[in-house]
Amino acid sequence: MRALGAIGRLAEHWWLIVIVAVGLGLRVVTVSVLDLEQPESDYLGYQAMALNLIAGRGIVDPTGNLAMLNMGYATFVLAPTFALFRGSLLAAQLANALLGAISVALVWAVAREAGAGRVGRIVAAASWALYLPSWVYAEYLAKENLLIPLVLATLWCVLRLSRVIVAGTAILCGVLFGLIALAGNAGLSLGLAFAAAVVGAPGSVGRKLRAGLITLAAAGCIVAPWLIRNQHEIGAAVLNTNGGFNLYLGNNPAATGLFISIADTPRGPTWQALRREQGEARASDTLRAEALQWIRQHPRQFVLLSLKKAVLFWTPPVHEGQGPQSTVETLVRAVWLVQYALLVAATIAGLLMPSLRRREVALLWLAVLAYTAVHMLFYVSYRYREPVMPVLCVLAALTIEALLARLPLLKPSGIAVTDTRR
Repeated sequence: MRALGAIGRLAEHWWLIVIVAVGLGLRVVTVSVLDLEQPESDYLGYQAMALNLIAGRGIVDPTGNLAMLNMGYATFVLAPTFALFRGSLLAAQLANALLGAISVALVWAVAREAGAGRVGRIVAAASWALYLPSWVYAEYLAKENLLIPLVLATLWCVLRLSRVIVAGTAILCGVLFGLIALAGNAGLSLGLAFAAAVVGAPGSVGRKLRAGLITLAAAGCIVAPWLIRNQHEIGAAVLNTNGGFNLYLGNNPAATGLFISIADTPRGPTWQALRREQGEARASDTLRAEALQWIRQHPRQFVLLSLKKAVLFWTPPVHEGQGPQSTVETLVRAVWLVQYALLVAATIAGLLMPSLRRREVALLWLAVLAYTAVHMLFYVSYRYREPVMPVLCVLAALTIEALLARLPLLKPSGIAVTDTRR
């Protein structure tokens, strides 16, 4: 109770500054202490794309693909960092740490727009600042480091637009959607929450249509140069060429719901030849057609596999890492499991609370469900859920705040538990 009393006495902006600083410090210490191996897989791809770009060779991954991976993280984060710090891996990791600190502040902002009071806003920001996997992922050259703040900023716009439609907010939302399309197009699933927010907002139908068109136009301006480049370089105006590839990995006779190597699928023996003969764009189209054919021929298996992917997406982190685990790693994984369980439990508990059955909360839930649904179509990797974990921090904080508001011991303290000032 004393801690809650302190929250009431100390100005909120000071709490936010402290929480952001702690979040940044934890991530900086993590990337400084951890001694992980050099980047591999997608992480190596983003590193190579950035280094090739600043060397004047264009955006090319290690296998020669021009658009297989999303270009946003490599272009907007890694390339400037590598250019300034001569390709330093630590500098890139520190940039990730900075993005993590920005995300902490954005969690606070989203909680504010969702109607959280002072305690709820502080709890939401602190939850993400202290969420252990968000420290660890700063170590990796993962696109999620950029996608997380983009998702949060977009949700802030969505919640704003749900109350009042303003052209400036619609433009900002469109710019953010364009950046999401370049950084991690699974985040485009937030478009469902955007549509629901605009449709349900006060105002005329014409005003709502204009907001939608403004947002689409702004997003189009962001992605157009990349689409034109890809049309010129690979013969297809696409955001990337991994759509068909990923759809096939998630929908073929060997699919498990999790990532599997293309070598373990029926297409494995002929995949490299297909890429050489058809190019990356047409090869991806071929895999997409084969995946869709398998879905049409096995509708029941597709539905069951999709449901399995949803379960896998939200499975608690009980899996083990690669190789033998140290005592520290075992402890870290135990803490991660506890944090995850508490966040999920508090989020679900909010569904039982009448005071949280309001439009802002429904929009956050819609964003989480839509993001989950996208991965039900493809395949699941545990890191793919990280961009929506901050949303769970907000939903969980709203539940905690609502529970605290019921405690009579808090009323004399003067804590603005249910303060919803904008």
